[in-house]
Amino acid sequence: MSKEWFIADPHFGHKNILKYESRPFIDTEHMDNVIIEKYNQIVSEGDTVFWLGDMFFCNSTRMDYISKRLAKGRNILVRGNHDKGITDGKFLKLGFKPFKMIQLKGVMLTHEPISDHNMRYLEQFGVRKNIHGHVHSQTEDFDPTKYQCVSVEKINYSPIGLLELLERFNDEGAWVKWAERQQSETQ
Repeated sequence: MSKEWFIADPHFGHKNILKYESRPFIDTEHMDNVIIEKYNQIVSEGDTVFWLGDMFFCNSTRMDYISKRLAKGRNILVRGNHDKGITDGKFLKLGFKPFKMIQLKGVMLTHEPISDHNMRYLEQFGVRKNIHGHVHSQTEDFDPTKYQCVSVEKINYSPIGLLELLERFNDEGAWVKWAERQQSETQ
């Protein structure tokens, strides 16, 4: 049975992300290999993987090499703010079908989190949740009953399944911690 997986912000080949996010890798090659290996341990033929942006910070040869190693699943890309220099045609050749955003089972898949104002608007269309990337490890300002970040730092550098994400949306403990933090910041 095929599954749906989610991952964001691999930043393949991006040297500075190691420092910015304190990623626990020796260098970008080590980081890239760990993310690829974890992907290949989890993703099976026929699975769909939603990559929520910021894929590559490397040359075309390295992009081709990485993409060939990620060929097991059906790769869908929601473009991120750092994906602008790569055309849709190039992404298609690399095996990633690009989109700006996707609605899936009442959840909006985006790179950047949707604003609270826009989430309220989308509720009239049955969209009440947002799976996103972009903010990496900085998720404390987001209501976990509406927002789930799948930046690699938040998911142990490995794709996460839809069922686990839906459980995270319903985790009362996470919501209580978030509400308490919000209340303490306003006092």
